[in-house]
Amino acid sequence: MVDDTKLITKIIIRELQTTLKELALDKSARRLLLQLLHPNYSRYLNTDGLASLNSTVPSLSSKNESEIKSKKLSRDEESSKEAAKSDIPEENLDEESTKEVATTDSDMEATESGKSDTPEENLNSAEGGKKDPSLRRRELLVNSGLAENLIDVCIENAEELLTSNFGKEVIFEVAKGGSDGILHPTLDEKLNNLHEAIAELAAKPKSDESEEEHVLENFHSSRTIRKLILDCPAFASTLWKKSLEGKCQLWAQGHSSKVVSAFLESSDSEVRKVAKEELQPLVDDGTLKIPETKQSANEN
Repeated sequence: MVDDTKLITKIIIRELQTTLKELALDKSARRLLLQLLHPNYSRYLNTDGLASLNSTVPSLSSKNESEIKSKKLSRDEESSKEAAKSDIPEENLDEESTKEVATTDSDMEATESGKSDTPEENLNSAEGGKKDPSLRRRELLVNSGLAENLIDVCIENAEELLTSNFGKEVIFEVAKGGSDGILHPTLDEKLNNLHEAIAELAAKPKSDESEEEHVLENFHSSRTIRKLILDCPAFASTLWKKSLEGKCQLWAQGHSSKVVSAFLESSDSEVRKVAKEELQPLVDDGTLKIPETKQSANEN
């Protein structure tokens, strides 16, 4: 909410950067990161949380109507005193007073509508500053170096974040590039490295003897990877080439089937095209199940 993003970076962001993994895995702390990556999203903030972000801060709010009226009366009194001391003929005093009142009424209307011609230092918005929110967000997330460090943490701890009930949302938003593509194109190279790291995990051989679940079979990670296929064509392309091409029959059952089927459910024609030759036979023989409505919608 504060416009001085350099000060916030120095005092707050720098401290957060030393504990990004812990923040991403924490039920409450992750919301700080998610609010920057995907602001005001009801999936990450409940109704009360969203309401608190939109609450008016009294010390930052525009003056209320009673204060404005009080100010108007004071200005009228001052105007009358000044007029009495001047050489303005008495018959013109009413005209001068009317002009003053009109100006004040105009100020009140402007205040109520959020617009005013008053000096800049007298303007206080409920949002807490004059800077454009998208610019403030970019300065805090990208320019501060926070996003770059967060991508590094996601690369180093990809498996732990993907399989975590809380961390999965952070790595999903990061890998996608944030809402409105805020991490593109500045951090494209880093994001490609993250896509590669996730694809390498998915490329590990399936083993019934391993005590750890494969990321394509784990409940949390399989759904997160599926969402990335649907929302991020660049990731889908990397995953297909490095992990799934020629191996889809192996993953066509269980939780992993949701990952495989996502290629045919994608709204991106290139993503569907690259996988259709291998996946369509699995659909035709009943090995791979895809909701008919989703498949027909994409084909149309």
